[in-house]
Amino acid sequence: MSHAVFWVPEADEKLQALITAAPEEQGLIRIVREIDFWLARDPLNFGESRFDTVRLGVVRPIAVLFDVLDDPPTVIVLDIWNFERRP
Repeated sequence: MSHAVFWVPEADEKLQALITAAPEEQGLIRIVREIDFWLARDPLNFGESRFDTVRLGVVRPIAVLFDVLDDPPTVIVLDIWNFERRP
């Protein structure tokens, strides 16, 4: 089953800032595309459960916090960060 993937505005702004600041922009874009792939294709097996339907997924060095909804099948990206640089 395929899920629609939506980014809350704050997460989308953080994503744009990460891409702009990345030393290798294309590499980061590939990582984000891989994350989007997993979120759309198999979000319940991507990452690990945090609470309720919220999960944490990582494709080094990027981490995303996301919520998986059943009806309709939807993923909402709540936050994104570079976990190797986060204090």
